[in-house]
Amino acid sequence: MRRAQTAQVGPYAYNPHSDSQYLAEENEELTSQLKDKVKELKSLSIDIGHEVRAQNSMLSDMDDDFHKSGNFLERSMKRLGIIGRGSQNYHLIILFAFCFIVFLFLWLALKFR
Repeated sequence: MRRAQTAQVGPYAYNPHSDSQYLAEENEELTSQLKDKVKELKSLSIDIGHEVRAQNSMLSDMDDDFHKSGNFLERSMKRLGIIGRGSQNYHLIILFAFCFIVFLFLWLALKFR
């Protein structure tokens, strides 16, 4: 029995007070590390939220721009349809007459040279 009593007196002896103190210090250190990581995650999530809001506003602006462009193209197509349906179908006749006159002058210029 004497041996069992002396085994607990050395440097490797079990001391319940020092063990609980070590665990308490380790818990405090881990708690502080966890708090730092939580702060880091909080700031990161706030930054992500700001970025998402900025991207959403840019997408909204882009959607408005595309809508305006679509309306502009739609109006242009309506105008082209009105011009195409107009009663001014003689523009092809004028074009052919112009070409005929130009070729006639060229032919006469080459013939009487």
